[in-house]
Amino acid sequence: MSVVINLHDGLARRLNAEAARRSQSVEELATTILEGAVPRSEADLEWGPRNQRRLELIRQSTRGELTEREQNELDELQSWLDKQFEAFDAGLLGQLAEMKQAFRCLSVERHHE
Repeated sequence: MSVVINLHDGLARRLNAEAARRSQSVEELATTILEGAVPRSEADLEWGPRNQRRLELIRQSTRGELTEREQNELDELQSWLDKQFEAFDAGLLGQLAEMKQAFRCLSVERHHE
């Protein structure tokens, strides 16, 4: 996902200077700062334990040791995971579309040269 934030000149200069000092891009530094400033969602906090349980159930399923109740639990956990990645997947598809468009523009420019 892409977000554009307009900053006043002083803050933009400070951000640029700090990014250069850390040998990072401005985007990387801004992401690091925002990651620390914005609390994680409940879904993010639940991810570790839910995923651990999902992996345990997958291991059991490969050995044919799942009960019907455990299979239902695995199905629910997998469905939950799929929903968590929908927005992420949509963002990646959006980025891919932008890259394809940029490539088409470059191809057209090179063809006209």
